[in-house]
Amino acid sequence: MASSMTGFGEGEVQINGTTVTVELKSVNNRYLEVSCRIPSVLSHCEREVKEIIRERIHRGKLYLTISIQGENDGVLGIRVDPRSARSIRRLLGELCIEAGVQEELRLEHLLKFSEVFQSARESEDDEETWQAVKQALIAALSALKEMRDQEGAVLTQDIVGRVKALDRHVAAIEQIAKKHLPEVRKRMLERVQGLMENGEVEVCRLESEVVLMADKMDVTEECVRLRSHNQLFLRTLEEEAVVGKKLNFLLQEMNREANTISAKATNAEISHLVVEMKEEIERIREQVQNLE
Repeated sequence: MASSMTGFGEGEVQINGTTVTVELKSVNNRYLEVSCRIPSVLSHCEREVKEIIRERIHRGKLYLTISIQGENDGVLGIRVDPRSARSIRRLLGELCIEAGVQEELRLEHLLKFSEVFQSARESEDDEETWQAVKQALIAALSALKEMRDQEGAVLTQDIVGRVKALDRHVAAIEQIAKKHLPEVRKRMLERVQGLMENGEVEVCRLESEVVLMADKMDVTEECVRLRSHNQLFLRTLEEEAVVGKKLNFLLQEMNREANTISAKATNAEISHLVVEMKEEIERIREQVQNLE
């Protein structure tokens, strides 16, 4: 069953006093594109996050936001890295000796090196945090997919109704053409007979030309192909999950057949029905742009 490309999903997981929240919002897009807002402590996980999304979502522009809140978020989220501080102090001492600098090392010299501090989160269990993020992400994806499926069902229902309307138009065109074709042939023969009064025109040849011209006006083949496209369109909607590109191709073919019928039509009723069909095809096209 087809899904919409628009939706929202949220997942939240609590672990050891830390709350991980993942929000996902998706809108229409020709391909799958993921935009991430991830805390720096999880920046190394961005690739894996996108892989999890690609396993479940195939089209759309996705906006992902991950937030992590802990019990100690009200305090300064950094701490001293003792090993780095000692290493920097030793290196500065060696530099003073080598450069012949007599100045005494002070705290302000060490503060110029960001390495003396580390994020408080970097000291936490990274694997534990990642597992919480993964759970929240999967929950958000599940909620997003549920919303996209619900909207997709509504869109599908509307599209099915419009495709069935196309079928009714095709049936009406076939009936009109069937009744109208003998009249066309009769008028053409009457015109030819008027030209034959001088007896110089070959009757058999003219009649064969008339039949050939009448066949060119016959829209049966186009109606059969259009009905076939409609059936495949409905079957695709019902049986396949990712339908957008295939349905767009079928709509191009449906529009092509409608144009051919319009070019062949010599009846005003058929011309009016073709106009309505093309309008319906365009409405279907607009709806299909929302499907994954």
